Amino acid sequence: MGNLLKLLACTEFEHGPIVFLDFEHAQPTEAETAVWNQVSAVLEEAHGILAELQSYNGAGQEIREAIQNPNDLQLQEKAWNAVCPLVAKLKRFYEFSLRLENALRSLLEALTSPPYAPMQHLEREQALAKQFAEILHFTLSFDELKVSISHTLLTLISCGMSSLEAENEVNNEMANRMSLFYAEATPMLKTLSNATTKFVSENKTLPIEDTTDCLSTMACVCRVMLETPEYRCRFTNTDTMLFCMRVMVGVIILYDHVHPVGAFAKTSKIDMKGCIKVLKEQPSNSVEGLLNALRYTTRHLNDDSTSKQIRALLQ
Repeated sequence: MGNLLKLLACTEFEHGPIVFLDFEHAQPTEAETAVWNQVSAVLEEAHGILAELQSYNGAGQEIREAIQNPNDLQLQEKAWNAVCPLVAKLKRFYEFSLRLENALRSLLEALTSPPYAPMQHLEREQALAKQFAEILHFTLSFDELKVSISHTLLTLISCGMSSLEAENEVNNEMANRMSLFYAEATPMLKTLSNATTKFVSENKTLPIEDTTDCLSTMACVCRVMLETPEYRCRFTNTDTMLFCMRVMVGVIILYDHVHPVGAFAKTSKIDMKGCIKVLKEQPSNSVEGLLNALRYTTRHLNDDSTSKQIRALLQ
């Protein structure tokens, strides 16, 4: 994750103090251990999934040849042999999204539960805050890599090749759920957004501010780190910068889905102008994908309450 982070000594900002988050060295306390162990197992699998995606080779050529030559049994068999393991892999990725959702819920419960305020939680549960950031980093990384794998599944569904029950345990119901999942532009982020919204709606005794303040604080921490030279110069590699950008964008999107007026309103506790500007100042090739995530996966960007300046920044 790079040299992340001796981050920020408590500094006063427009919306209050920023907590010190040590994403690099934080270790779980005894109180954090149970949740940390649960989430750690999920994150370990997440690393393997990203590695698989980075080396993913689709079956586009085999599928095209089989479609173009429907009477060539050799090509049909070749396509089938190429497709079956890919569908099994796609199924595993989809099922992992459900485990990721449960992990996020556990972290939200730990980071928002009484009697502590959100900032106190982030100060006390550094290891869980680090895991929350790692989930967001994985989520946006997965979605950036996902484009190459979605075509395979959608092609299979459209061609009526979803009856792979015997070898891949993908029945019609599962195929439909997978199809809906991969049809999303950012499927993992959509999963987390829905999970966060569900968490807030199901915990009616928990003030919504406990969740949104946790998210806005993390967004502010990442923004300040990215835009402040004295913090940036501590980074040893570009992975640290990209990590912070992904986490910042991830918490903004979750905030925008959960907060009644969203992240773009003047009353938002997230400095959206500052966040967008700091993204656009970075040379990373992944910035455009992150900006697209803000453009197309947020809920309130096109609300009347969103300033023309913010819209212009994202055009």
